[in-house]
Amino acid sequence: MPAVRAEVPTLPTRYRDPAIDNRDVRVAREQSRSALGRAWRALPTWAQLVLLYVLTRAFTTALMLFYASRQEATWQTDANPDYFSFANIWDAKWYAWIANAGYPTELPYTDQGQVAENAWAFMPVYPMLARFVSLIPFVTFEMATVLISLIASLGTMFALHRLLRNFVGGNVAMFAVFLLCIGPISPMFQVGYAEALHFWLIALLLNLMVDRNWLAMLPLIVIASFTRPTGLAFAFTLLLYILYRYWNRFAARLERFDREEQQQVWSVAVFSGVMGLAWLIIAGLITGQWDAYLETEFAWRRAYTAGEHTPPFTGWFWAGGFWLGQPEGAITVIAVIVLFVCWFAAPVMRRFGIEIRLWGIAYTAYIFAVFYPQSSFFRILFPLFPATAPLALPQSPVYRVGISLAAVAAQVAWLHWMWFVIGHDWTPP
Repeated sequence: MPAVRAEVPTLPTRYRDPAIDNRDVRVAREQSRSALGRAWRALPTWAQLVLLYVLTRAFTTALMLFYASRQEATWQTDANPDYFSFANIWDAKWYAWIANAGYPTELPYTDQGQVAENAWAFMPVYPMLARFVSLIPFVTFEMATVLISLIASLGTMFALHRLLRNFVGGNVAMFAVFLLCIGPISPMFQVGYAEALHFWLIALLLNLMVDRNWLAMLPLIVIASFTRPTGLAFAFTLLLYILYRYWNRFAARLERFDREEQQQVWSVAVFSGVMGLAWLIIAGLITGQWDAYLETEFAWRRAYTAGEHTPPFTGWFWAGGFWLGQPEGAITVIAVIVLFVCWFAAPVMRRFGIEIRLWGIAYTAYIFAVFYPQSSFFRILFPLFPATAPLALPQSPVYRVGISLAAVAAQVAWLHWMWFVIGHDWTPP
């Protein structure tokens, strides 16, 4: 009698968490009966996104002009600057320097023999792109930086909406975009910083990750890694994703992970890691000092640490001690870490897919490893914006009005304390 061989069940191509539900739900019947609600819903999605974007950027522009009209002359700017001048202070000055003079072949040193602040702390894509755009007649460099940021931030809104529509309904996705547009760090979308371009690239990479279009990530990883430090964080994201897929394939038996796809994801992860180190290597080769980039970054925090280098994963605790003293500083840092862990582990995050959660975990771990928290802390955390999407889930009108007002108030506070220059300001954004 011939042996009967049991069939091995074929695993599905993709596992979809049962918590994910991208069906749309109306906020309230009253809104559906209002003329404004009907007119809004009659617009195509792209028009809704553009309208939200234009209105919120106009609001932030008005806020910035209000502060510019009250800006006194400082080491950063003349008194009462125009919008483009006011939007190109702080780090924007370094981007202008790079566009005009490039990077030093020899590191500058202070009188104490320490590496001074210099252009190597900033990546080249944004200033070089701004220099190219400024070749257009009547477009100054300051106008070019703002124009690039505005275009990139609009791209971010479209990419974020597309990303979220994989997991939630259109109403929630649109409100998440709105909160991002009015949030506390949203002025970054229209100033001379590389952040807006970086956010767009992050959102595009996460979309490709959800689509599992691995090889298409390679050019974007190159651009992103030379725009803002991205490569190592994204490489860690992909490593976590690979482990997740191995678990789903071999332990939980939820979905396939074919050899060809494994090879592609591993290749992209390794490539991203190499790109994450590329700027360090380039800076070392051109200056002849292997730690040129690291010493340049350290120049900005030397005063906080009394000249002592902070080993990886200790910067937050050093900062806690500097700002709050000990043990209050350490307790605060531990509380912040616990807050992040609880957020990423919260059941509600399952509704937004594994990709957003893994990016949040990886980027937070990266920042915890290399960053020394000071007034730039909020801007540095801004790439976590996809992981804040659960804030858009509640559909109560009272909640939505309340969180919108809180976001606007936080934006005003950030502009006042971080962007507005008060004398020899110690709160750079």
